[in-house]
Amino acid sequence: MTFITLNNVSKSYGCDHHTTQVLRDINLDITEGEFVAIVGFSGSGKTTLISLLAGLQEADGGKVMMHDKAITGPGHERGVIFQNYSLLPWLTVFGNIDLAVTQAFPKMTKAQRRAHVEKYVAMVNLTPAMQKRPSELSGGMRQRVAIARALAMEPEVLLMDEPLGALDALTRAVLQDEIISIWQQNRRTVVMITNDVDEAILMADRIVPLTPGPGATLGPSFAVELARPRERARLNFDARFKSIRNSVTHYLTAASATKQSLRIRRETPLPDIEPRVEVA
Repeated sequence: MTFITLNNVSKSYGCDHHTTQVLRDINLDITEGEFVAIVGFSGSGKTTLISLLAGLQEADGGKVMMHDKAITGPGHERGVIFQNYSLLPWLTVFGNIDLAVTQAFPKMTKAQRRAHVEKYVAMVNLTPAMQKRPSELSGGMRQRVAIARALAMEPEVLLMDEPLGALDALTRAVLQDEIISIWQQNRRTVVMITNDVDEAILMADRIVPLTPGPGATLGPSFAVELARPRERARLNFDARFKSIRNSVTHYLTAASATKQSLRIRRETPLPDIEPRVEVA
């Protein structure tokens, strides 16, 4: 059953003659419990797309739907994890998560709220750092707080905007495994934005490429029919992994080359041809 639908969605920025179309003809159906990765180049409009799903921006045209109802603004049924953590620096790990829980579950007692927050702090292995502030944490630990905060709201869908892009390779691998483990426990719907094809294959059920902008649109879906759990050491020797990676990469590369070719054609002026004068 379709859980989230984007139907002919478009989004532009600017006004009058200085308008830039970022997204056009975006069509996507996501089923409940599915893990979808949207892969694209930097500047192609991936963050704009996740903002439309989060209700942080409104589409110029088309429909963004969840449960057959239009998404018109933010809601705690949609948890968002940003790349830049977005933590309040004056609050502790506990305080940052507790603030979100208070907003999502205003009827919880103080004791219930504390137990709830501690559960999700433990889930991302941050119990020893629960009373520390963001300035006292590493980048990986800050992103764990952001993940715990989103999960603690118990959203129906988790929207992740390149959540691991700013981390070093080792920390990124650890958090990839943790996100997959947490997802497998509750099977919430996940939409993840990334520019890393290997990361998408490791984590997702389905990969949808986003063509280069401006006027970016979604390409064909690529099913990731690899058994879980997926071990990255073995994936490198898996013919199916290589096939998916080659297919997605080839599609994005070809789309980029086509876009570049069209841009050059538009920007290249026609040569000046002087009139030929024949002398009798």
